[in-house]
Amino acid sequence: MSFEIYEFANSEEKDYALSKNFAALIKGSLEILRLRGLQDSLVLAFSGGKSPIVFLNHLSKEKLQWEKCYISLVDERIVNTEHEDSNTKLLHTHLLENHAKNAAFIPMLKNEWQESLQIDEIVKLANTGYKQPDFAILGMGNDGHTASLFSNAKEFEYAITTEDNIVSTTPKDAPYQRLSLSLNALQKCKKLFLSISGEEKFAILQEALKGINPLLPISYILHSRKVCCDVYYSR
Repeated sequence: MSFEIYEFANSEEKDYALSKNFAALIKGSLEILRLRGLQDSLVLAFSGGKSPIVFLNHLSKEKLQWEKCYISLVDERIVNTEHEDSNTKLLHTHLLENHAKNAAFIPMLKNEWQESLQIDEIVKLANTGYKQPDFAILGMGNDGHTASLFSNAKEFEYAITTEDNIVSTTPKDAPYQRLSLSLNALQKCKKLFLSISGEEKFAILQEALKGINPLLPISYILHSRKVCCDVYYSR
């Protein structure tokens, strides 16, 4: 089994527990690296949207060695990084503050790339600056997508089979072309976390737990043989 499910009474309890457990994982992982005499830094990848805001706010207040953490994204919409829908802006607003302001941010997308480059060139530059996350926080849409891996995107098959770390996707039923970690990149993480709330998403999760389903991209994570995913769920 590649997943564990933790259920909470409400989203507030879920987000608080996830922030505390993720902070403990960061602290413990840095200590292990120090004791082993290894380079003691971590790369942490986060999802965007409105769902993780409370979690991000909690995590930003944790007293950790943030100066040893690189913050990156699971996916990004191809918009100006000051745009309301930019995941870059989301992290700068809700995570890279308080104690976490000392962390370094690794952009997935830069504004100057959008002004002069085609999508293939943007993807190439994004891969050039890529740092493999140690841990990542995922969300899931009502269609079963995670990161920006949409089953109806023309690039989906490539995104779940390529060895590239960052891919472009063009969802049919969601705005904006996107950059996203590929399935390969997600499975190279040491551990993944999935945070979801509500009965509708729980029903989708239950369907995805039955086995790999090309219509539900999250199922590839839940049944991965390469990485374990802790699912934090509240009704």
